[in-house]
Amino acid sequence: FQVQPGHTGWKGYGTDIFYNSDKWEALEGGVQTAGCSSRGGNRAANWAVLKDKATGEKLITGGIHLSYCEGGCDSLHECELQALYTKFEEMKKKHPSAPVVWMGDMNRNMQATVMQNLLNGRIGSMTTFKADDMGKTTKNTHMAGGGAIDHIFGELGAFKIREGGSTGQGLTGQHLEGSDHFPIYSILDFGRR
Repeated sequence: FQVQPGHTGWKGYGTDIFYNSDKWEALEGGVQTAGCSSRGGNRAANWAVLKDKATGEKLITGGIHLSYCEGGCDSLHECELQALYTKFEEMKKKHPSAPVVWMGDMNRNMQATVMQNLLNGRIGSMTTFKADDMGKTTKNTHMAGGGAIDHIFGELGAFKIREGGSTGQGLTGQHLEGSDHFPIYSILDFGRR
């Protein structure tokens, strides 16, 4: 496995991309500080464009870790998400056939307004592609309990979800191998299948 291209060190809390270099060729990528008034430290937008070595099909991927704000902070989360989506939109212009799939610690459940707007292609004043919840995670993903706050998203209509959700690892009230979050997954099909 390799880390995304353009990963030049820590730029903030984000979601680094590791990919199987036997299956994928990395075409480009990077990491950039979101540039918002983030809470608890800088946030980073991570992105990569990968090409399947067998089929030649491309995929845009990335991730972010949004600030934690008790009770939510839509305008801050929109700023952080706009940093990530600005990179996705740049990559989509360069690689128009490549769908987007990404993941992150959103610190929000899927019912939150900012999450519903994201699914409908709106991030604050920014209009972008519509997304779907690829993980369909319903169980808590944080050791403190509550609902799922870690999510996997994909460009609406570009993927077929075979399965996804919680891996079943992690117990409320206990760290999992040092992490306060529990893993989620999604198995997807895309392209010519």
